[in-house]
Amino acid sequence: MTNIKLIATDVDGTFLDSTRTYNHDRFAAQLQRLKAAGIHFVVASGNHLGHLQEVFAPTPAVQTFVAENGGLIVDHGQMLFETPIPLATVRSVVRDILADPALRPRVLRLSGAHGTYLNLTDQPDDPVAQDYFFNNLVRVPDLTQVADTIYKINGEWPNTAIRTIAATLNAQFPEQIHATASGFGSIDIIAPHMNKAIGLTQLAQAWHIAPSEIAAFGDNDNDQEMLRHVGLGVAMQNGTDSVKDVANLITPTDNDHEGVLNVIDAILADEL
Repeated sequence: MTNIKLIATDVDGTFLDSTRTYNHDRFAAQLQRLKAAGIHFVVASGNHLGHLQEVFAPTPAVQTFVAENGGLIVDHGQMLFETPIPLATVRSVVRDILADPALRPRVLRLSGAHGTYLNLTDQPDDPVAQDYFFNNLVRVPDLTQVADTIYKINGEWPNTAIRTIAATLNAQFPEQIHATASGFGSIDIIAPHMNKAIGLTQLAQAWHIAPSEIAAFGDNDNDQEMLRHVGLGVAMQNGTDSVKDVANLITPTDNDHEGVLNVIDAILADEL
């Protein structure tokens, strides 16, 4: 049997297909085999916890989430670690982004412990997608007055500009935030020095699992650190070049053809 003891996967563009679903029966059977082999399964996503729990409700054996790009880690309903952005930093960053025409996004959200906060006047280009990704929306008149534990600032920009804008934000707020493109025209802004790799490392250390014993799947820029950090970093065939460049393996099939599940089968069969 392979030396892998933990499998972590991104969700959108990775585990889920283009219709935002997955093969429930096949995955449920895999989870039983993973448990028998002593391999943990972990969801590692930029999304908020409530959304991830909804996505994996059809397979309730999934109970471990590295949410908010590592900012919140929950196992079987118990919070193990959290790394919020200081509220003073949140307010400063939000003020500066909204005041700068070159940086102002179509939509800006704050992902907090008790809700995802959105300005009353903001209208996303795709309301259906917003309703899918954010099941806890709270409309507010002023984002700078939100008083909650904030794990992430999320904004929507033109997809062709997100890497440039993420670099600008990181240069403008050094040591205060970490901005990373998360796909679909979205940028996640999290605590400095935080990413999925850091969150996954915190969890793995609590379980006495070494990085070399972890396999991780991803498709976009906010997965780079995680794939680079683990023993088996797997980029999706449909992933960005930046993710493929740091991966040990590229899935033979894409997310629409069960790329993650196919590689999990190979791990279980000790074929990698």
